Amino acid sequence: MKRAKTLLVSVLLAASTLCATAQGSLAYSGSVWSNSDGFTSRCLGFTDTYPKQLYSLAQTQMPARGYSPVNGALGASFTRSAFLNQAVGNWAIYVHSHGDNYRATSGSGIDSAFLQDPGPTACSNYKVDSVRASSIKATTSGGPFNLVIMSTCRLGSSSSTMPGAFHIEKVKNSTDPEFFLGYVNLTYDSSQLRFERAFWSYLNAVGSPLRTASQAFAYASGLGGYSSPDTADPFQANWWGNPGYNGRARS
Repeated sequence: MKRAKTLLVSVLLAASTLCATAQGSLAYSGSVWSNSDGFTSRCLGFTDTYPKQLYSLAQTQMPARGYSPVNGALGASFTRSAFLNQAVGNWAIYVHSHGDNYRATSGSGIDSAFLQDPGPTACSNYKVDSVRASSIKATTSGGPFNLVIMSTCRLGSSSSTMPGAFHIEKVKNSTDPEFFLGYVNLTYDSSQLRFERAFWSYLNAVGSPLRTASQAFAYASGLGGYSSPDTADPFQANWWGNPGYNGRARS
């Protein structure tokens, strides 16, 4: 991995320059982002408490996979520029927001996106709030990433370009340490919370270090009972990556 090698060289140079007595080690940072202002009663017509719960859950569980520090933002500080600035150094990323597979600005093909937080006086608008896959990929060209969770609508669908933004192939037989989790259709964030609680609890269970992310996905999927908007949008999660990868931070 290009980025890992670059960081390792930097760490070793710093250690030798400072005459450090302890061997340098890599920091595998992660970030958790939640667009909470776009889910307020002002925008939806009802009070939605799930963005904060999803944010807190990921903030708590990501360190158990070895990611530290865990940065990001809940609310108005979740901006496009803040996300892109942090993403370049992250190994794991979690996003809860509105998401969709938008047409590319060139007018040809798909350029998937999630929406930044619109701030406390506005509601989410894809024309001004989109954080597009193409922008992420251009910014993180030194990737790849270990664990990426898009807790949004549609970014786990077959047409999504979001996995490629984080240099994760849309295959289920990768040999790299990578795992992308997303949802296929329109989803209720109450269902996302139920699924992700099960996913994290299985993956981070005490005394179960060999469990993989794909096994955690299968466990959460097997619970069933997930509510969905309508029959045209049944609840369906999806993943791509390495079936044997345990989600832990690694280069």
